[in-house]
Amino acid sequence: MTTKRQVEEKFGKEFWQLIREFAYKGYTRFDTARAIGYRPDSFCHLLSHTPGKDPFEPSARALGYLKDTGENLREALERMAKEGRSWNYAARVIGYARGQNLKKAAEHRGIFVEMNSKHPGRPRIHPIPEPRGDLTLNWPTWEKIYEIGGGPLPEFRRKKKCQSK
Repeated sequence: MTTKRQVEEKFGKEFWQLIREFAYKGYTRFDTARAIGYRPDSFCHLLSHTPGKDPFEPSARALGYLKDTGENLREALERMAKEGRSWNYAARVIGYARGQNLKKAAEHRGIFVEMNSKHPGRPRIHPIPEPRGDLTLNWPTWEKIYEIGGGPLPEFRRKKKCQSK
């Protein structure tokens, strides 16, 4: 795993200055991540947690993702929805700061997908179980039991403890 300090030692420049230089040269987030030795999803995650230092063009995120992966935004979101991913995970991978921002951008483009909201980033390993119905379905109510003639349940009596004198 590459750290900021390792990148600074390797290139001889301050980390964020180096990132700004790559952005000004026209590199995408993914190209920059690969050039400095970061995993692209980790690099996008780092940028999403420091949005004030993110020098990349915000509108170019979906285009950059298409250029890097060959998968357009609709295909990526539909694939991630099938995998059970969350909006936050998809945002990190594609390059948005937050899941809400990606969701708004997708809706603006007419892309409406239902993402998983329970497990951010983790796909469901086991399928969601089918509902088995109400376990008390068709059980008689207490009113019906009393109508039939069933009385109240017998009270449980506590045994008295032997008291030694």
